[in-house]
Amino acid sequence: MRNKIKYGTLSALIIGALSAGGYYANGGSVVNSKPANETILVSSRTEGDGLKDIQSVPSGIDYSLPALRKNSGEQILHRTAMTISYNKETRTPNWVAYLLQKADMDGNLGREREFYQDFEIEKSNRVSTYDYSHSGYDRGHMAPAGDFNNDKQAKKETFYMTNICPQNHELNGNSWNTLEKQCRYWANREGGIYSVVGPIYLSKNPKTIGDHKVAVPDKFFRCILSLKKGKEKAVGFIYDNNSTRQRISRAACSVDEVEKLTGLNFFEALDDKLENRLEASFNLNDWGYPEED
Repeated sequence: MRNKIKYGTLSALIIGALSAGGYYANGGSVVNSKPANETILVSSRTEGDGLKDIQSVPSGIDYSLPALRKNSGEQILHRTAMTISYNKETRTPNWVAYLLQKADMDGNLGREREFYQDFEIEKSNRVSTYDYSHSGYDRGHMAPAGDFNNDKQAKKETFYMTNICPQNHELNGNSWNTLEKQCRYWANREGGIYSVVGPIYLSKNPKTIGDHKVAVPDKFFRCILSLKKGKEKAVGFIYDNNSTRQRISRAACSVDEVEKLTGLNFFEALDDKLENRLEASFNLNDWGYPEED
């Protein structure tokens, strides 16, 4: 939320302008994937694709992107519908960010039958689906496949292992899945939402699985932002990576709370005053959701 870089236009998004240093609380020390003088491109579906549905969103700015940080080691991966920050030490994403709109979800594409290695990752740090075999953990999507039922390539890319984390089976199939469905409802209700999601590592030496030593997260976060004109709002969620049934209302928190736990800076491109106001507090009633579900 603080020490942010102002992005007036897409062309202003340059790695060389990043001002905050240090490592992510949830790990990472790889080299940035682009030279310092290259423009950071947003995923192709975030610019000018149905943005009229969100009245206050200027074309060419991806508000879903967290602040990138010098020496954080993230490798930025640009996908059809999302942007991923990959961490070679945890072998999981630091975060996955995207704009979700009704048009993305409206479709009847079938589910992929397999998970894919991501060949943009160097071989020594590249995760295989077999790293999860017999581990006791699900291959948990950060950006869920159900968010992209209208684009075959975008849906396939949610099955790249760079979008996957070791996730407790009960969490993946129940509480986390419930939140994903609720976010799709909110995307319809609000005319679109910006979403950023990822793992949280509290231990410096987390449990690992597979030959590539994929780190098992302690928790997961999701932060969402609506820029519906006159009703702008944001909310965060934190879920424990265990089998406990977790309610949306109990997992909800301010975006500032997620930032404090992760060390990340969300919704960086917002005006300072608006960002500070939206991230400091939350009210599920503003989202049409009861405080107790």
